[in-house]
Amino acid sequence: MKQDKDLLFLAKCQNDELRTLCDILTYNNNGELRFSEQLSNTDAYLNCYPEKMNLMTKEISEEFRKYGSNTVHTLCKKGEADSYETILRRVCKKLKVGVTYNDNVKMMEQRLLTTLCEKTTEQLSDEELRDLADRVGISHKNLDRQQIVFSLMLSIRTNRYLFMEIVTFIITRIANMIFGRTISMMGMMTIERYIGMLAGPIGWGLLTCWTINDIASPAYRVVIPAVIMIAGMRYRHVELSEA
Repeated sequence: MKQDKDLLFLAKCQNDELRTLCDILTYNNNGELRFSEQLSNTDAYLNCYPEKMNLMTKEISEEFRKYGSNTVHTLCKKGEADSYETILRRVCKKLKVGVTYNDNVKMMEQRLLTTLCEKTTEQLSDEELRDLADRVGISHKNLDRQQIVFSLMLSIRTNRYLFMEIVTFIITRIANMIFGRTISMMGMMTIERYIGMLAGPIGWGLLTCWTINDIASPAYRVVIPAVIMIAGMRYRHVELSEA
């Protein structure tokens, strides 16, 4: 299988991030190997997991693309799975994220992550909304709920540091939600400065159903969290590189 240019950056990501992405592909919510996974039997997995994950990113990428591809189409293309761009576009459509035919990978990922952040914000209670507004310096004394939500969404779209914090927390929450594992994210501000309060059941109930519970297809239960992980990892990689 040809390497996907949009997944080459994975080799430069943190070990814990790659391990979480790998585990999404290989383990179910009960901690058991998925019946259809093929990654754990590869030499790369046996030699590199879990400490040298950057040496097996090619195999991780291939496993992800297999999960995200239509089996019949893959056979017709002589074993060449769908590209990451095609899978990402399919996931955005599934989650009703507004993307256009001309959007590239970075634009689609940005819209996916922004939609996730905004949908999470909309689910917060009035108290949580005002708490978050205080944390990001938004004066809300004379604002109603709708106005606070709008102000927060505007802040998410324009404040790259706030957006980075939420993206980082999304990644750690996915890891905790699926595996009960906390992964280390270095290089950015302390998460609790802005969004420690989002760890509550109201704030993150949406993420759970959006990525797992309401997705009927077993493949989408794997692919959607994996795409969110990859999108978050790329955004972090770009931001940290430019910091």
